[in-house]
Amino acid sequence: TADLWNALSQASGKPVGEIAAGWIEQPGFPVVKVKRDGENVSLTQERFTIHFPNAPALQWKIPLTYFFVGDAKPQNRLMTEKGDKLQNIPVDRVLKLNADGAGNYRVQYDEPLWKRLLDSLTKLSVADRVNLLGDAWAFVQANRAPLSTYFDLIEKVPAGVELAEREQIINAFDYINRLLIGNSARGKFQDYARSILRPTFDQLGWEPRKDETPGAALLRASLIEALGDLNDQQIVAGCRERFQKYVVDSGSIPPDLRASIFHVVGHYADDATWSKLHNLGLKTTSTEEKQNYYDALAAARDPKLVAKTLQISLTDELPTSRAVFLVGKVARDSDHPDLAWDFAKANMKALLAKSDALGVNRYAPSLFTFFSEESRADELKSYAKANLPAASAKEVAKAVDEIQFRSEFKKRLAN
Repeated sequence: TADLWNALSQASGKPVGEIAAGWIEQPGFPVVKVKRDGENVSLTQERFTIHFPNAPALQWKIPLTYFFVGDAKPQNRLMTEKGDKLQNIPVDRVLKLNADGAGNYRVQYDEPLWKRLLDSLTKLSVADRVNLLGDAWAFVQANRAPLSTYFDLIEKVPAGVELAEREQIINAFDYINRLLIGNSARGKFQDYARSILRPTFDQLGWEPRKDETPGAALLRASLIEALGDLNDQQIVAGCRERFQKYVVDSGSIPPDLRASIFHVVGHYADDATWSKLHNLGLKTTSTEEKQNYYDALAAARDPKLVAKTLQISLTDELPTSRAVFLVGKVARDSDHPDLAWDFAKANMKALLAKSDALGVNRYAPSLFTFFSEESRADELKSYAKANLPAASAKEVAKAVDEIQFRSEFKKRLAN
């Protein structure tokens, strides 16, 4: 490795080895905090972490890029110390760091800079807007910013059907929606999330267009599933209608929409619909189609149907590797991770017989990562002590950390 860095340093005339050392010899990555004072902009780096209190302080040599909104070409600067300063920055220009989000660092702006960036979103590239979205969401998760900071940003994102931009928002909304299961704030959040996502779906429509990009097709599928999970009853009705036609004519739904439509239909299924999906799954010889049908069964939210889906994991309907992970899909998609865990706990021996050797260490901990109650962390530790080998300690610790983070984050969301 040293020879490689030396060769790159000689070829580029830059201290590549010195820069690379901080990125490959220590964990994590930095956040650069930006504060403006007239024509001077101060930069301060620190380690960025989520749910890692008292993390050891680290420092990097950061290849920064920055530009003024409206300029085509970014400027470069190597940040070698904890603090740095940009001078003679015109007060009437809007500054953004990390052009196109290409650098492996986050950027946190002071309030005046942030507000000016929000007012300039339409002038930024999609890549730069995605970069701002990703950073803002990460700062909310890390408790560096309130949720309103992220919402203020997405409300100013220009209307459009850019896949990367909308997928970032969809993923954040999905995380929040799952955390709020059983919480009285969930309905209000779902109303808000639908108001953000539905206009994009209405722009795309249900039917593919001849001149649309592959990204538009992917986004349509993501929006159908997201809006269905957010209880958009028009989307639910549209999925049900299309599924009924599909049962008669399997060519009536484009292949790239089937998984999403089946997911929504399965999530709100009654017993008759669940049986139709199950029968389709039993009859098909296509591996992809079978996966779509059984994933839809795993999404059912009716507790009685959850129990029926879980029982499938003990049969030979699915290959063993897929059968054992059906329980995890139920935990994630059904709104009932508690039922999935109770089932797994009662049938652990049979489930682990379908798994590989490493599954013994990670299977039970993986099912706990869908919980967000602090008491579940204690439950996992007790279960692991009594039932899991010592080699599972790392997986248990990771799951406990995830539960504790989700618990703390949910409290902030509810407030």
